[in-house]
Formats: sequence, C-alpha cells, structure tokens
Amino acid sequence: MRVLITEDNVELAEFIQEAISQEGYLSDIASSAVDMKLLLQKASYSAIILDLGLPDIDGIYVLKSLRRNKNMVPVLILTARGGVQDRIKGLNHGADDYLIKPFAIDELIARLKALLRRPNSLSNTNLESGNLLVDVITKAVTVDGNNIVMGKTEVAILEAFMWNAGLTVSKESLENMIYQDGYSVSENALQVAIHRVRKKLSDAGATTKISTIRGVGYLFK
Repeated sequence: MRVLITEDNVELAEFIQEAISQEGYLSDIASSAVDMKLLLQKASYSAIILDLGLPDIDGIYVLKSLRRNKNMVPVLILTARGGVQDRIKGLNHGADDYLIKPFAIDELIARLKALLRRPNSLSNTNLESGNLLVDVITKAVTVDGNNIVMGKTEVAILEAFMWNAGLTVSKESLENMIYQDGYSVSENALQVAIHRVRKKLSDAGATTKISTIRGVGYLFK
C-alpha cells in the first residue's frame, strides 16, 4: 500500500514517512497542493495524510476538490486547527478522520491502519458499519434501511465512534469531539447518552456494538 503525505514541514513529513515505512507502507511526500496534484496524476494511493495549512492552497479546498472529482481515497487530516467547528468542517467536506497537532505517532499509525482496513466503508456523505448507516449531512440514522430516531448528541456520539471504528476512544476524547468548547457537561452525561445510543442500536438489530473498556474508554466495532 502507498500513502501520500501532504505536509509542508519537511522534518515532520520525513518523520511520518519513516514511521509508516516501519509498518510496511510505501509513501511519497508532497510539500504543497501543486505537488500533491502532480503525484496523484502519477500514482494511485491507498490513503492521504493531509495538512490543512499548505503554503499555496488551503487544505480544505484541496479536500473539496478531491471529493468533487469523485476521488474517494481515505483522507486523514493532520492539522493544528483543533476547534470543534474546524473538525466539523473537515469531516463534512469529506475527510475520513481528523488528528490534531501535536500528536502521538503511534496514534497516527493506528488511525491510518483503521482507515486502510475499511477503504470502502465511507462515502462523501455516509458512514457505514455492518447494517448501520449514518448520513453525516442529514444526520439520518438507519439500520437495515429502517430509520432510528436519535437526538443531536446521540448522533454526534455515533459519528464519533464510527469515525474511530476499531480504536479505543477515551471519555475525554469523546467529550472533546462531541461538546463545544466551554460547554458545561455533568460528570455522567456522556455515559448516560452512550447508554441510550447502545439501547437504540440494540433494539433496532444493529450488528455493531459499543463496548466499554474498563479504565480506558470505549470501543466501537
């Protein structure tokens, strides 16, 4: 498998390249959107690691252009833009995952592997796992084509799990992904909401489930 690393920080790009090479992945480095376009014309990639702060064209525009041209290669955004709205914008424009700088290289590798395990599970507007499907634009949730009524927070929780399918996600990470900065949340609010999501999925016959990893977090698979 070959990965395209689009990152203008040469030292960081080479660090990522060395780390993923140890996992058996081939890779190329693009330091700009123009370089990325040229490489995409020459080779086929299994995944793209995309920095949003490129020197020539904003990464979101690059992402939108990819999806507009029906290029559905999995994209992992790697950026210092860590606000909730920044993450929502990236995901809604077709990113498959979103990792904030600074980051742990082990987490980047884990997320990359997760994307490469499910190359056909995501489309531009849908998240799919087993018989469960979530439209990230309309927020409609269905199991076997049957609609499930879920509240705004419940859908946000489900999306967060589906973006991180196969990865253990901590309570703190989930709260950061779901609730806006500065939003006051009671201690067990997330736990209660996850319980509601679990019950609705179970009642609808979903083939996927949310497991609690005691002392660590949650696992969706």
